[in-house]
Amino acid sequence: MDQYDENITRLIRHSLIGEFSEQERGELEAWLHDSKEHQLLFEKIKKEIRISSESSLFRSLNEEVAWLKFKSITRERKRRAYVRQILTYAAIIVLPLAVVAGFWFLNQEKNTYPMASERIVRITPGSPRAVLITADQTVHELNGVQELREIEVEKGVVVKQGGGNLEYDSLVTLGQEVTLAMNTLKIPRGGEFRLKLSDGTNVYLNSASELKYPVCFNEKERTVYLSGEAYFEVTEDLNRPFYVVTEEVQIRVYGTEFNVNTHQPGKVYTVLVDGKVGIKKRGVVEEVTMKPGQLASFDRKEGTIEVRDVDVRQYVVWKDGYFTFENESLEQILNTLSLWYDVDVFFQTESTKHLVFTGYMKRYNDISEILDAITDVVGVNFTINGKTIIVSK
Repeated sequence: MDQYDENITRLIRHSLIGEFSEQERGELEAWLHDSKEHQLLFEKIKKEIRISSESSLFRSLNEEVAWLKFKSITRERKRRAYVRQILTYAAIIVLPLAVVAGFWFLNQEKNTYPMASERIVRITPGSPRAVLITADQTVHELNGVQELREIEVEKGVVVKQGGGNLEYDSLVTLGQEVTLAMNTLKIPRGGEFRLKLSDGTNVYLNSASELKYPVCFNEKERTVYLSGEAYFEVTEDLNRPFYVVTEEVQIRVYGTEFNVNTHQPGKVYTVLVDGKVGIKKRGVVEEVTMKPGQLASFDRKEGTIEVRDVDVRQYVVWKDGYFTFENESLEQILNTLSLWYDVDVFFQTESTKHLVFTGYMKRYNDISEILDAITDVVGVNFTINGKTIIVSK
């Protein structure tokens, strides 16, 4: 019995849960004695099955897809190649998944579980979604289909929201002075939103980002606090400098357009499109000045800032509905896609993270179109299970 089929699945299942007849015991022992590889495989399954069944990855994967892919692999390879491949899958919990998925097939006539099609999770591009939290911790859910409405963000202070836009520059005060209460706009994975601050500054917030800002700026300065990625179009005001503060750096703005991204592994990227900015590490006096067309890269480990000339379009076209990758590593690309499509990514081998890809495509495309393009150029394979993307060579 070289082929790992439904009968072996049934025998292993019964041995693990104790529903084991003498005839089944004999069949399983014959399979185990057939080769050393079968014995190693069975021991690996017993060792991994409990851990995998409790894993969040295991619960989120599409069992039927994994099982069918597993069976196609076993039919295409000879036994030795098959055993090596299966042991690799076992190390990443796909083998135990396949075993348990096989149990579902054996029991589907009992209607114990819902149909596989009911468990398939559709991966969709991001859309306008946000959560607004006011100073008194009131939470407002925002989305792109809401008609124009007014939201009270402070006692007697009302702002306007409609579609994927939230505007403070048109705030209405009901007979009292506006206090400097702080609001927070949180963008989930798979979301985006545009914010217009009280001074008229436009902020385009990307997925998995957060901006903290005052309802109304004071007379001396304008300061906001960012985590994630945002594109700023700052209204010029010579009397009130504009500051963007992240966990590691502070950016002083002189009326300009620029992009800040804290999502990059080990880095904080600031890209200047127009105008002038100065950037420095928080707690340090010395400031590095940037010119249009430059990227300032802050190294979180070294605490240093490197400035270089770049094509800024690569870093800012996301706000216009596009992805552009210029010799970017697969790890960086998949990190970007995971935030926008709200998926998790699993690399089977470390080496695939460092492969590079160049491409320009629409941000609202089906994710399979983007993955297919990467496969054609780089040669890696992508398996989509639920909302998890598995990358293999």
